[in-house]
Amino acid sequence: MLSCQQSLPHLPVPQLHETLARYLRSLQTLIDDNEYESNKRIVQEFGRAGGVGEKLTRIIQEKAKTHDNWLYDWWEHSVYLNQRSSVCLNNSPAFLFPKRSFRDRGQQIKFAAKLIISIVEFYYKIKSGDLPVDKISNQPACMMQYNKIFYSCRIPGKTVDSIAQYSPECGQPDFIAIAHNNHFFAIEVAKNDQIYSRETIEQQLSYVFQKSSRPVQPIGVLTTSDRDSWFKSYELLMKDQTNAQSIKKIQKSMFMLCFDQNNSGLNTVRSHLFLDDGDGSRNASYGQMLHGGGSTKNSANRWFDKTLQFIINSNGDNGLIYEHSECDGAPVLNLVDYMLSRDNMTKNEYKDTGSNNVAVKDLNFNISSNIIGPIKGSILKIDKLITNLNLRSINFKDFGENFITSQSLSPDSFFQIAMQIAFFRIHNRIACAHQIVSTRLYLLGRTETIRPSTLEAKAFAEVAFSNNVEISVKRNLLKQAVMVHEKFKSKANQGQGWDRHFLGMQMAAKENLSKMPKLFTSSGFIRSSYVELSTSQIPFKHQVCSSAAPVNLDCYNVGYNLFPGNILFVCTSFNDSTATNLLDFVEVLQLSLAEMKTILIQEK
Repeated sequence: MLSCQQSLPHLPVPQLHETLARYLRSLQTLIDDNEYESNKRIVQEFGRAGGVGEKLTRIIQEKAKTHDNWLYDWWEHSVYLNQRSSVCLNNSPAFLFPKRSFRDRGQQIKFAAKLIISIVEFYYKIKSGDLPVDKISNQPACMMQYNKIFYSCRIPGKTVDSIAQYSPECGQPDFIAIAHNNHFFAIEVAKNDQIYSRETIEQQLSYVFQKSSRPVQPIGVLTTSDRDSWFKSYELLMKDQTNAQSIKKIQKSMFMLCFDQNNSGLNTVRSHLFLDDGDGSRNASYGQMLHGGGSTKNSANRWFDKTLQFIINSNGDNGLIYEHSECDGAPVLNLVDYMLSRDNMTKNEYKDTGSNNVAVKDLNFNISSNIIGPIKGSILKIDKLITNLNLRSINFKDFGENFITSQSLSPDSFFQIAMQIAFFRIHNRIACAHQIVSTRLYLLGRTETIRPSTLEAKAFAEVAFSNNVEISVKRNLLKQAVMVHEKFKSKANQGQGWDRHFLGMQMAAKENLSKMPKLFTSSGFIRSSYVELSTSQIPFKHQVCSSAAPVNLDCYNVGYNLFPGNILFVCTSFNDSTATNLLDFVEVLQLSLAEMKTILIQEK
């Protein structure tokens, strides 16, 4: 698994003049000509020979000489650990797996045992180093993130959080945390690298259900709160020895599995998310994975600091939510694809090895009067957050990546352009958009941002639905927009965007200058920093799609995945935004996809 790590190149520091040129190009569709010229002068001053831009880039270059990745710690802290908003919705993407059918609790437990075993198998592949090296464009990718997804947890801090990475104690069993009905438990799943039998795991899960029928204080809801509030509650909880032991057990577990109650029926938290479209959409199911459905449902049946939380609902919904600080999509993608590929696991694949007398650990909490107030406050906050979230999931079946590739076009770039023209048709302008791509071609690489709001995308958006423009003209503009986006994506994969270089210069300025350069307070930078269309694709082999909340108030978030014959996408927005209309966006996005196909195949 780590055989190529030593040979991986380090993340390059882009040339300043190239970064500034990319930045200026991205502004051309976002601001008018006069404002553009004003911002261009600011950029020229910043980038002049001997100027502040060169000074800050040299600081980055010096850091690159002594660090495996010059961006890594700046990125982790500025984007994740320094943020004080709730990690629920703001920092935790979720995935919905194919739905199951459970006749009774016994079937749910049997499915859970199979799921647990497949996840533990994947963990052992990482532990032994047997996992194949990932490839990006046939080049080896950094594999270090795989070592961070298990036995890890975010820890709240007074002003900045931290990540704790644990290892099982020598000779002690591997264990996972379980949540059910707001109770928490720890169960053993393996010992001495030997995975327990399904029967042994099922016995422990049955015990969990037996011991968690009574209602308890929803302690897990505290982890949904903003980080300052959660830190104060955490400090109070940790003063009690029983609480501290239970929290540490959760933090030190391999991962968490949450058994949820059915979200159907009337919900205390009222939101568009729970309206049934009657078209087979799984809006509520995606919301179940993303936030749990509210305080009266499953939002407290979580520990949102935990890196990996798998979820199994009694209605057959199942999926995963992960805390984003330590890893991006690829390790989770490969874990999920492996897990779903093991669906045909036989019952006797693992034999008992004297493990059938294992004991389940009840993780109890002593709730003092001074923690009741924070629990009530957390309930109000998370219910308000969920009420404000609008979500729509679509399975677009008219065509998929097979048709797009038959036109010699990139499926991902094709969908990106479709989103741009959908936004344009609704709002009569190009969106300030960003798309996340991986930079794991480099040691400790995380991500770079593509700016899809190109001049070429705008040119096509302006004519896409026009009846006064020849099909051949539209077709050429469509292909040009897709090809330009694909070129920018290739550059971004190589660390040649502008966003991360700008972040590095901002961090260098913060650490070395008395005040922030004018570039970073300019109208163009402020405009380009307010994202209105946040997008990402995690290309699962199975019919799985990601969901996340918008990054700004007036923003659409779109998680998508293209398959040979269909496209899955999940769109979210905030209900209190006066600038977005999610229902219109979802409808027009489907019309845009259909129109783009027509443009490509129509003769005249």
